[in-house]
Amino acid sequence: MKMISNFSMSLLESDEIKINILKTLLKNNKELSLNGLRKRIGAVNYNSVKRNCEFLEKFGLIKIEQKIIENKKYNFITITDKGKETLEQIKNSKIS
Repeated sequence: MKMISNFSMSLLESDEIKINILKTLLKNNKELSLNGLRKRIGAVNYNSVKRNCEFLEKFGLIKIEQKIIENKKYNFITITDKGKETLEQIKNSKIS
């Protein structure tokens, strides 16, 4: 039986958002507020970005930390070492 090695896969929009989140966090090399991250990746929907960040956090790729500034809660996002390694693997693959 012959195996086909050229497997092509397209990404969902939500997958592309997740990859863009990781790329943006790595590029900035510092924590970003959730809203600041949303603006940098060019997303419109705050809740969509928040859900994607929560998904990435479940796998240990990013860290979400709540901080209170002037009596308001803000979510700050940072990429983890695991997130950096995963992004490197994505860059080395044909996906992205």
